[in-house]
Amino acid sequence: MTWKGSEPGLDELGAPEARARRDLMVIGTIILLGCVVVLLDPDRVFEWIASHEEASIEEFLTAAVIIGTGFALFSWRRWTDLSRQIAEYKRLQTELSAINQDAAIMGETDDLLQSSLSTAEVYKVVIRHFEIQFPSMSGAIFAFSQSQDTAELAARWGSPSVIQDQFHIKDCWALRRSRMNISLASDPRLACPHIGTPIPLYAICVPLLAQGETLGMLYLDTGEESIPSKVRPLTEPQQRRIKTLAEHLALAVANLNLRETLRTQSIRDPLTGLFNRRYMEDSLEREFRRAVRKGSPLTVLMVDLDHFKKFNDTYGHEAGDAVLREVAKVFQAQLRAEDIASRYGGEEFTLILPDTELDAAIQCAERLKTASRAIQIPHYGQTLDGIRLSIGVACYPLHASTAESLVRSADAALYRAKELGRDRFVVAGTM
Repeated sequence: MTWKGSEPGLDELGAPEARARRDLMVIGTIILLGCVVVLLDPDRVFEWIASHEEASIEEFLTAAVIIGTGFALFSWRRWTDLSRQIAEYKRLQTELSAINQDAAIMGETDDLLQSSLSTAEVYKVVIRHFEIQFPSMSGAIFAFSQSQDTAELAARWGSPSVIQDQFHIKDCWALRRSRMNISLASDPRLACPHIGTPIPLYAICVPLLAQGETLGMLYLDTGEESIPSKVRPLTEPQQRRIKTLAEHLALAVANLNLRETLRTQSIRDPLTGLFNRRYMEDSLEREFRRAVRKGSPLTVLMVDLDHFKKFNDTYGHEAGDAVLREVAKVFQAQLRAEDIASRYGGEEFTLILPDTELDAAIQCAERLKTASRAIQIPHYGQTLDGIRLSIGVACYPLHASTAESLVRSADAALYRAKELGRDRFVVAGTM
């Protein structure tokens, strides 16, 4: 936003200076005309002066000189004062224009940050901003790892002087103090250990703080091949701009993290980390339509933990939760990335295997049964094992013609597996 109405125009600022210049020209012209009159006919002038006996020539000339000098000094002083004011106004106008320009760029950047859908897009927006505002500087963005004790390289531009792609938070003064830290090659004693050698002529670390949490660190320096004669320390306004952009970057990342957390909570089971039933049903409809369109097979496995209630009653709910989590890990390890594992309810799970023939699904069921038997869970000084699974298998188009009937067929096969003694799998249509 530019405040054009509050900026005085150059013509308006130059008017007082023009008036002062005009006053001096008038005074000078009057004095010059007086000298010309005296030079053209000095006798008449002196006769006229002599006829006025009340004033001598010396007094008249002295008064004329004093008055003329006073007018000249007054006009000169007025001119110089106004010139200084105009120069100050022009300087303020230039600063205001620069502030308006920076505000416009920052506004555009902030709008792009708020519209970003991923941290990768956020980093691209920030890098673009720095390349425009600080073209001579290199930089990097570090994000905290899940352990919150190391910072990992997330993005970089130019040739920043960093030792490696990750470092411990204790190796950065800015992260330790939660405030901006500046390192100079002329005084390397307090340079951050994560900065490479030789130390850049000028380096700055800014922690990314949002909502009382440190999310990472923004790093800028003059580059590995900077020329001393061309490097100037950042001014206070430039440092403020960097700090402001770091705040906007941190807020954008925090918003994305919150958005992802809410999305995960809406589609994931909080105990096992698998997808929830609602997401499974939506995914099944989508995958079934795709299978029909492509003419490809689609297999559903309904899985149930054998004697889970008895296990839960014997060892407690805490142990039961641990078993559910370990079984979920088995699913995640044995299934493909495109497969969908979900908690259907209680100790029952639904596995959706796109583009999977019946033979491949049977092999998958065998792997799941074998892997679950190998589960061992330490619990209060004892080891819990003996996890067994009953599995029902149904495949489109062999056993069902709709998504709902596919799940029903797999569920019926699961109940048949339980009736036959559990710890086994049953294929729909072979019951």
